[in-house]
Amino acid sequence: MKNNIRYLVSKRNNEKVLFVSDIHAPFQDNRAVRAIISFGKWLKPDRIIFIGDVIDFYAVSKFNKDPIRALRLQSEIDEAHSILRIFRKEFPTVEMIYIEGNHEARLRGYLWSQASELSGLRNMRLESLMGLDTLNIKYVSNGRMKFRNFVIKHGDIVRLHSAYTARAELTTTGISGLSGHTHRLSTHYLSNEGGDYVWYEIGCLCKMNQEYMKGKFPNWQQGFAFGFFKKGSAKYNIHLVNIVNGKALFMENEFSGSNKQ
Repeated sequence: MKNNIRYLVSKRNNEKVLFVSDIHAPFQDNRAVRAIISFGKWLKPDRIIFIGDVIDFYAVSKFNKDPIRALRLQSEIDEAHSILRIFRKEFPTVEMIYIEGNHEARLRGYLWSQASELSGLRNMRLESLMGLDTLNIKYVSNGRMKFRNFVIKHGDIVRLHSAYTARAELTTTGISGLSGHTHRLSTHYLSNEGGDYVWYEIGCLCKMNQEYMKGKFPNWQQGFAFGFFKKGSAKYNIHLVNIVNGKALFMENEFSGSNKQ
C-alpha cells in the first residue's frame, strides 16, 4: 500500500489545505513568507486559509507605542494588502479564506471606543480597507470556522508552554482542530470513549524581535500547517512544518523561495 507523502500530494480524492497564521504585517519575516509561498507552489493547495493576525494594527492598539509608528496606519494596511496580493498572484485560482484574529479585532475595538460614529461606514470595514473583495478572499469575522467537523480558528487561549495551549483549546472545543495566536508549534492528542482527537498550534510568520518582547527571548516558533482532507469523508491528515533561518523544512526538502518578494 502506498503511503508516502508524494502519493498523498498527487491523490485527487484528497483536498489539500494550506494554513497560514500570524504574519503581523508590517512586522512580518519576509523570509518566512517567501518560504511558505515556495512550499505552497510545491504543494499546489486547493484552499489557503489565513487564520488571523495577518495585520498587526499596531497603530490602533491599546498599548504604549512608538508615536512615529502610531501614525502609519495606512502603511500597515498597505503592507498587509501587498502580502495578500502576492499570495493571490502566486495562487490565482486557489480558494482563499481569511479568519479574523485578535489583531484584526483591534480595528473594531478602536472604532467602537474612540470613533463609534465612523464604525458604520462601509469603507471602514476590514474587508474594504484590506481590499479582500478585489483579491477574491472570503472574510470570516467571528474568528473561527468548521471544515468537515474540524475546527479552524485564530485562538484566544495562551498557556505558558507549547502544547499546553493546544490542550486547553481541545478541552474547551471538544473536537479536533487547529489555531494560531501563540506563535508556537505543537500538537496535543486525546483519546477517550468518544474517539480520538488532536489539536495543533501552527506557529507564526512574524519577526522574533517584536517591540513588546524587548529584553526577552520569545518562546515562539516560525512555521505553518497543511492538511489532506479526504473528499466525502471526515478523515484528515495534518502536518506541521517548521521554518528555520528562513527555510521551511519538510522531509528531505527545503523551501525558501527567491530573494525577492
